[in-house]
Amino acid sequence: MKKYGLQIRAPSQKKQPTTVRPRPSIFDEDEDVDVEKEISRQASKTKSHKETEEQLKKALEEDPSAFAYDEVIDDIKQKAIVPKLQDRQDRKPRYVQHLMKKAEQRQKEHEIVYERKLAKEREKDDDLFSGKEKFITGAYKRKLEEQKKWLAEERLRELREERDDVTKKKDLSDFYFNMVNNVALGARGIEEKEEQRKAEKMEEEMRKEEKKAESPEKEVLLPESQDVGSSRKRSMEPQEEEEKDASEKKIGSDVVTEEEKDSSSKEEAKEAPKATTTTQHKKSEDAIAAARERFLARKKAKVEE
Repeated sequence: MKKYGLQIRAPSQKKQPTTVRPRPSIFDEDEDVDVEKEISRQASKTKSHKETEEQLKKALEEDPSAFAYDEVIDDIKQKAIVPKLQDRQDRKPRYVQHLMKKAEQRQKEHEIVYERKLAKEREKDDDLFSGKEKFITGAYKRKLEEQKKWLAEERLRELREERDDVTKKKDLSDFYFNMVNNVALGARGIEEKEEQRKAEKMEEEMRKEEKKAESPEKEVLLPESQDVGSSRKRSMEPQEEEEKDASEKKIGSDVVTEEEKDSSSKEEAKEAPKATTTTQHKKSEDAIAAARERFLARKKAKVEE
């Protein structure tokens, strides 16, 4: 908006003079730097360093692998990789394995047929090479042994298949027989049967050991009784014992024949041997009982000690 008429000039404002700071010299002291602040800062820094070092020491004492970050990461990665590798290894084709087994079986059959063919050809040429030496390598022998083994296994497999063929069976006897071995119906498993067999074997071994432990005690303790003529038995040699047994058998046979011939003589013959046998039997029983009592007394004394 324009003004008309007398216009008064406004007084000019004086410019304030700008003060120029002098350039700082090298030898002047910096008044802005606070020495106390710097000292406190350094002290706090050293204190924090000490605290961190103590914490590190405590952590390492508790767990040496506390700061093994690289190793932990490697383990985590390895754990994540291993299942994938195992999955790759475990994953096998379902039907190719069966086909490969069949191919191996056919290959072995072809090899056996080829060997038989070669054997027939050799039989034809036996007249030409009858006087010459034949050399067979170890690998060829092993191959023939493997073929024999495989043929035996195949024969057993065929026999099993024929035995288990349901179409050739006329009754359900096998079915009922297998019901006994069915665990679901209360039959015992294989492990239980094996445990029972082991327990029975242990019982038999314990019985044998008890018999062995009793037999030496009887042999040692029987001579103490004067009634039994064990001193004579010890002095007798095995040949004399055999002769004695043979003579006793002959006497027994003679007695039997005499009993069949005469009834009167049989009664007289019976009385004498019966009396001797009964007395000997009583003496032996008394000696065994005394020996057993002494053995039990010794055993009891050992247990009390």
